[in-house]
Amino acid sequence: MEPELMLVYLLFGVLGGVLSGLLGVGGGIIFIPVFDHIFRSHGIEGEELVRYILANSFLAILFAGLSSSLKHWRMGNFHLREVLTIAFPAMVTGVSLSTWITHATWYKETYFKLVFMGVILYTLWRTWVNNRKEATVEELPYSSTRYSLIGLATGFISAVSGLGGGVAMIPLLTMWARLDIRKASAISISVIPIMILPFLLIYALGNPTSPMPYQWGYLQFLFTAPVVLGIFIGSPLGVRWGQQMKSSNLQRIFAGLLILLVIKYVYELIAGSF
Repeated sequence: MEPELMLVYLLFGVLGGVLSGLLGVGGGIIFIPVFDHIFRSHGIEGEELVRYILANSFLAILFAGLSSSLKHWRMGNFHLREVLTIAFPAMVTGVSLSTWITHATWYKETYFKLVFMGVILYTLWRTWVNNRKEATVEELPYSSTRYSLIGLATGFISAVSGLGGGVAMIPLLTMWARLDIRKASAISISVIPIMILPFLLIYALGNPTSPMPYQWGYLQFLFTAPVVLGIFIGSPLGVRWGQQMKSSNLQRIFAGLLILLVIKYVYELIAGSF
């Protein structure tokens, strides 16, 4: 790999790491285009390309989550009880539904994109209303039932819509448990690595048609290395900035990410209709 490209991938890793640490999302919106470029440039196409992109995006998200979680733990902001209560139901629901959808004939991705665009728009509206009220909402007491339901809903939304775990989880935590967005982000980024472990295992046990050196299944460690290095630089910075930032400003940044996702979905729906 050329040094110039390695530097570019490193910088994108930093950006994805900052986004993960700041907002508590996985960073797939950054990592997927990067790995698309990497594997296309090595002549991989079709279904194999999709598998390589997803596998290595999940691998990058794993490191982003682990790095951010470690920083939260060092800052005394790690919420193990809530993380575990959400993570395992989300993992079970996400894997089960993903397997079912893969073999289902009724599943139409377009319909679910429309539904969850509605969910995103509702989340944006709630964020706008809360910012206008400028009122502090008291956090609800911990409830294993509530957090387990949030986990089940997160896995469901992620599986059927293609939304990342954090994008689904943070609105649920702020609306259903009334968490401050900074605490919701800290919990979200710690849940995500646990959620994606089964998917990583599936791709690691896959059999690519044209394997390359330094590879386990579809996980390509050589090409992922500069991105992961950037993640370890960026994610602690994102965590620190997120905890220092006002909740209202963090909500605005998260709303901006949701708007980008809506634009992405609208573009995909329009492009798919031609």
